Amino acid sequence: MEELRGHHGTWRLDDETVRIRFDSGRKVPTLFKSLGSCAVPLAAVTDVEFDQGDRKRGWRLRVRLADGTDPYAQLGGPGSEAPTPLVLTGPHDRELLAEYFSDQLASASRYARELADRPPDSVEVARGLVARPPVQVRTAEGSASFDGTRVRLQWDGWLSSTAKEREKSREYRLSEIESATWYPPVDVTEGYLRIVLRGVTIPEATELENDFFTLASHGTKGSEETLLMAATLNAYTAPADAAAEETAPALSAAPGVSAEEESVFAKIRELGRLHAEGLLTDEEFSAKKAELLDRL
Repeated sequence: MEELRGHHGTWRLDDETVRIRFDSGRKVPTLFKSLGSCAVPLAAVTDVEFDQGDRKRGWRLRVRLADGTDPYAQLGGPGSEAPTPLVLTGPHDRELLAEYFSDQLASASRYARELADRPPDSVEVARGLVARPPVQVRTAEGSASFDGTRVRLQWDGWLSSTAKEREKSREYRLSEIESATWYPPVDVTEGYLRIVLRGVTIPEATELENDFFTLASHGTKGSEETLLMAATLNAYTAPADAAAEETAPALSAAPGVSAEEESVFAKIRELGRLHAEGLLTDEEFSAKKAELLDRL
């Protein structure tokens, strides 16, 4: 069994899995401490990247996973990757050992893919890299919680806006959520977690203080916690898609109303709420409503 220790944790390689165990010291990033440990099936690894670095920076090992299996893949700001448990760094004096481990990992993953009868379950792989519900995170603006079926955003922190304090909280069912996005704080701007609902588009001009789909973080406090929440939601929304498709024929809201018609009406109701809150102009609301009604 091969093992490699880095700055913040240890990777262990067995016949089928890369097992990652994180340290709990003061200098360990919050994301890693919150996870504690995780595991990646070798058959899900499509690429292994190794950078020798230098005496100052040390080496860097990064694994890439098959499409749809990495819940951190789409997170982060433009041109930058979000922190991820799929990266291990270490000191320069362990470079040769790290490079050997990298080669072994690449070889083992190729062999695992060749032997596999079918690709690994993407849902299972993704959930092995995130927190298990129930999950709760807190920032200076408030908190976000996820119990496995719904997400609750609550704005009761000392940096919450007047609009969000007045609103107090919002809840969204997992079946309503398309994905979660996350952006890190940059310079003096706030970072945030955003819930993206199916069929609902937020105007780009909307400020965070009036955006009831977001939980903002300020500086480093709360930033990696909201990152973990976003990744966890992304790992759990995929099966919600399949469940919705399977149960759609039985979900008519009333006699004579199809599931597709009910979906359109639900989106119109959501648009009306956004319009009432000032997040959509009269023109935007009318145009989108007409577009949805055309589907009936």
